Amino acid sequence: MQNTSRSVELPARTHAEAGALFRRPFVPGAIGFRAMSKVPYNGDPFGGAQVAAYIGAQSVLQRLNAVVPGRWRQEFRLLESRPEAKKLYMACRLIVTLPISPDGPDVEAVYEDVGEMDAGSRAGLKALYSDARKRAGVAAGIGAYLYTSLAPVVLPIGPKDRQVQPIRRTGKPDTLTLSPATEQWLRHGYEQRMSTEAVRRDLGEILAHGEPDRGMGQGEAAEQPDAQAFWDGEASPGAPERPQEAGQYRGADSAVDTSAQGNGVVVVDFGGLGPDAA
Repeated sequence: MQNTSRSVELPARTHAEAGALFRRPFVPGAIGFRAMSKVPYNGDPFGGAQVAAYIGAQSVLQRLNAVVPGRWRQEFRLLESRPEAKKLYMACRLIVTLPISPDGPDVEAVYEDVGEMDAGSRAGLKALYSDARKRAGVAAGIGAYLYTSLAPVVLPIGPKDRQVQPIRRTGKPDTLTLSPATEQWLRHGYEQRMSTEAVRRDLGEILAHGEPDRGMGQGEAAEQPDAQAFWDGEASPGAPERPQEAGQYRGADSAVDTSAQGNGVVVVDFGGLGPDAA
């Protein structure tokens, strides 16, 4: 089936047009990178670190406001948990109101997923809202390509650029950091991948919302300390260090992937009128 993303104009007039625009790749300036945890590298069980790409919650809002301005809303619900629970969970419902066909009546499409956060996290409740918002956006197709269109990246642990730099902490796991030069190098690899014919065929051209060409915007950068990648693993600096099977980085023409699926419930409801209608 041929992708029609290139011929769809903003704003979307139907759910099909919205879906085509939602799944378009983000510009490199909207993409952040985070070293997740130590993994095997060149025979050393903790010699490398897997790096994941992510977008911030503000980028999800930008995409919604560009594609379906005034035609979307989100509802949040904090899920009950036991007092001793190690995780907090919040459900987010993203409701998009558009017709199925250009001349048809408005129909609500509902995309739902569950965000999570460590109960003892210092990031605050805002991080839980952000995670839930992004996961609901993924259910609608926003940023979903980060699961499937990028190759895994593992960088060696070390003090140089194009390496993951460890910050030693007494009695605690290392904090894993990326230098600004390494992040920009990874964005270059991401841009190369998003410019391939296969990505343009399947997802369409990159869709920009006024982001900076180099590095994340001020609002996104401020969100980084509590940002969750599209990743099922622990994103905090205190994550357990355990070996994992992962591919090695192959050069600047490779990009970044989370290599994992989102957790929680994913629901798409067209109110009985969509493709699932009897």
